[in-house]
Amino acid sequence: MARSGWLFCLTLALLPGTALAYTLGVLPIHSARVLVERYEPLRAFLERNLKQPVRIESAPDFARFQQRTLRGDFDLTVTPAHFARIAQKDLGFQPLIHLQPDHDARLVFSADQPLASAANLKGRQIAVVDRLAVTVMAALQYLEEQGLESGRDYGVAEHRTHVSVAHALVGGLAAAGVTTSQGMQQIPEDLRRRLVVHKHIADIPAFVFLAGPGLSRDRTERLRALLLDFAQRPEGAAFLKETGYSALRPATETFMKRSDAYLKETRKALAP
Repeated sequence: MARSGWLFCLTLALLPGTALAYTLGVLPIHSARVLVERYEPLRAFLERNLKQPVRIESAPDFARFQQRTLRGDFDLTVTPAHFARIAQKDLGFQPLIHLQPDHDARLVFSADQPLASAANLKGRQIAVVDRLAVTVMAALQYLEEQGLESGRDYGVAEHRTHVSVAHALVGGLAAAGVTTSQGMQQIPEDLRRRLVVHKHIADIPAFVFLAGPGLSRDRTERLRALLLDFAQRPEGAAFLKETGYSALRPATETFMKRSDAYLKETRKALAP
């Protein structure tokens, strides 16, 4: 989320009369305006069913979003599976549901300036949304397996959104980019046509809806059921289609364990 949008949410949280508002924390993968627009159907649904005001909040970047999550700033958090797993293992946060299908990591080039192979990235730059995104971690790991080390063989430039990554590619600011199927869907069609997918790298668990550790079993199950019900309603189906997903599913321990392979690198990246 843009810094101004995040500060707006923070200011709203401090206004008189908003103390009882329910906070929905959403990862900053879009601009503030787009983030609010995309999640408005869910916010409105929760507000009607919880019978209390619901507001959307985020943070300037992935690292500070995880800090806010672990601090308990959000009542319900939509977060990457590797962030959710850390919150679950370290502090007892409760995974409720996850989005489906999986995320994938895609290495993309500009159609105007395609590279013959990943090896041609030497001395060039790769555009990503955030190095803490698990899809980016998977892509950088793939490049390392090809003998390319970030910082030594190529540079990594972080951008606010997948659309910004696409603009960096077609504008010649980067030789390659990392995105996902869902991210590609957010890119305008005329811009998307100017990209080519070089490599489908990995399938990775999608976002998780996470509740705080203090929520009772009854309230946890009620919230899970409420979210699953949302997915069956017309506004829920529209929300899923708009964000690039097809369903919501209960977040089982088997699902959550799939993120364990990324935790060591995530903890290292999050360390002060």
